[in-house]
Amino acid sequence: MTQQNFATALARLAKTSAALALLGAASMTAVQAETKSEEPQIEVGRSLSGNYLAARIANTDKDTESASQFFRGAMALDPDNVELKQRAFQTFIANGNFDEGVSLGKQLTQANMAPEMASIILAVDRIRAKEWTAAERELSKDWRSALDRLLAGLVLGWAQAGDNRPEEALATVDALTGPAWFDLFVDYHGGLIALHSGDSNGAIQRLTKAFDNRAAGRAATVTYMRVVQALAVAHWKAGNREKAKEMADHAIAAQPQNPVFEEMHARVVSGQGLNNPFTSAQRGAAEVFLNLGTAINRDGGEDFARVYLQLANVLASKDETIMIQLADLYDQQNLMLRANALFAKIPPESPYFRTAQLEVAINLDALDRFDEAQSILDSLIKTAPDDLTTHLAYGAVLARHEKFAEAIPVYTSLIERLEQPERYHWSLFYRQGIAYERTKQWEKAEVAFNKALELYPDEPNVLNYLGYSWIDMGINLEKGLELVQRAVDIRPNDGYIVDSLGWAYYRLGDYDKAVEHLERAVSLRPGDPTINDHLGDAYWMADRKLEATFQWRQALALEPPSEEEAKAILDKLENGFKEPSPRLAKPEETKPDNG
Repeated sequence: MTQQNFATALARLAKTSAALALLGAASMTAVQAETKSEEPQIEVGRSLSGNYLAARIANTDKDTESASQFFRGAMALDPDNVELKQRAFQTFIANGNFDEGVSLGKQLTQANMAPEMASIILAVDRIRAKEWTAAERELSKDWRSALDRLLAGLVLGWAQAGDNRPEEALATVDALTGPAWFDLFVDYHGGLIALHSGDSNGAIQRLTKAFDNRAAGRAATVTYMRVVQALAVAHWKAGNREKAKEMADHAIAAQPQNPVFEEMHARVVSGQGLNNPFTSAQRGAAEVFLNLGTAINRDGGEDFARVYLQLANVLASKDETIMIQLADLYDQQNLMLRANALFAKIPPESPYFRTAQLEVAINLDALDRFDEAQSILDSLIKTAPDDLTTHLAYGAVLARHEKFAEAIPVYTSLIERLEQPERYHWSLFYRQGIAYERTKQWEKAEVAFNKALELYPDEPNVLNYLGYSWIDMGINLEKGLELVQRAVDIRPNDGYIVDSLGWAYYRLGDYDKAVEHLERAVSLRPGDPTINDHLGDAYWMADRKLEATFQWRQALALEPPSEEEAKAILDKLENGFKEPSPRLAKPEETKPDNG
């Protein structure tokens, strides 16, 4: 999918609607949970403490829309409360209520109670109005954190570029020093400012430094691919058509079937040429927020990322890249209706259109609106029968509903169109193999799995699934164990694959080794009921019956063991262990990570 791997999109298939439960405090009506058909409906209460508490809880659940409403209610009851204004200020910005945030930021600044971020917000307001000198005053501060210093410095450079002072802008950007990860952003935006000022060769020099910074690029993938795009544009503007094509080739190789890169490549090859998307300083400043927002959107940085992406959207409200990234962040936070509202703004002529429609379908399915999702997916496949991403997503949606027989023709229709499968087609054969296996067509499944391994010999999911399946059926035992062990060697911290190895030893009757690996699998995935159940079975067979019963009870306490699994576990607790436990939960049968 565009600028993100397909695994992240598949992870969203397991999402459920975000339900917001607020405390029923006196004089306060609880927020209605987000449903498949309507946005949350709230009623602001008459109690200051009730509104404040409701706003805090809503913020915790990422529902900034409801939190904003409750903060408005609380401030109406206590208009001079500075703490309320501080919290409301942050919430308004995160929710996209920029003008309200600016108003509070000005009030807090006048009261000398504004957080540092207020200067950034006020600078964005000035840049939006092309008030470059005023923006410069807001940004010229001693920033405490390295991230704020980088962000403010890059935005300041764009404000100076907007004021037609490109040399000063480049000097400002070049003066930014900090940790090694600064360099990618400094070189990238220095290149963009040079390109904006008409200096294509200067842009190439700076952007090439950013392009060569592969280490930082691995940590900030979205920004790095933006560097590739900008370098292609700079080479085209400088008349270096072969170099522009080289960059377009690199982009396609890095992200096959990415529609944006496909369009860029086609324009270079056809001679149509590439246009510089950064035609204004406002768009350049928006790029700063886009880059840093996507870079910190992980490991607890999601709330800051949302603020940055909202600010990017303020400065470039019609930019499709920003809309896509902000919608993706809404998806991460289970705000699927808000995400779909943004995806719906992508016009049909945009290279992002199919990506946006696919995301809408995935969200609709997660909201239990399968028929609507299927209608969109049918249309997408009909209009682009060679689109790998859509076929994989459609098959995954069908698999989520245990419709494996219906998934087979989805995969097969594309496979039959492939003249020469490439390495990246491995997942198509892999998922076809799963569908065949789940419909008890093992011979066809085995052919598909082997084809996937032929294309990608060290893909751990395929190694795991094929190896375990052989062991589970009592065939190719040594080879099967070898495949599963290889999968663990490649991905040693994947609890599901480690579980496969432990369960393989269990099937082979080596219960001590089974316990060893299954204990480790539980440590990696303590919340998975199937893995806990497997460890209980291994304990029992290793004559550790007390530990076995504890582990089975632990499996029952977790959610959600299937009805079949729960019944089997209860039987073992009541009657002792008589039959083998249910078959292994392979990775595609479990809830995937959000990455």
